Amino acid sequence: MTIGQVAIPWAPSRQLSPGLVVVDLHHDIWGDTLTIALGQARSIDIPPLTQCHVYFRQVFALRVVEDGDLSDGMSSHPVEEQIQIITPSRFAAWFHQESKGVHLDEDLQHYRISTWDYCVDILTSRPPELHLVE
Repeated sequence: MTIGQVAIPWAPSRQLSPGLVVVDLHHDIWGDTLTIALGQARSIDIPPLTQCHVYFRQVFALRVVEDGDLSDGMSSHPVEEQIQIITPSRFAAWFHQESKGVHLDEDLQHYRISTWDYCVDILTSRPPELHLVE
């Protein structure tokens, strides 16, 4: 049986520009922080211009996939869908199965950052923070 997933736009992401790309992803394991920088592509030989950072704490699982490799064929996403909450989550179900249910008491949320170049799935027990770059 396959779990049907629903992608709910994460409200703070509605203020982001369309067409963002993943500029940087850094997981500080000791500091328990995952930082994802999103920005606008400028040119093939010029790095993207960072527009925001999304900070996650208490990350239980992380998955990064090139967007072109996703089976659902999504390639370009409206701005309100760039950061989503996925419910129910096949990723969370897989995680609980693989961890033998050790974290079932945690209130885990599945967040997805979906850009034209990458899809990043995060399981966390705390909501992310969005910081815009001036």
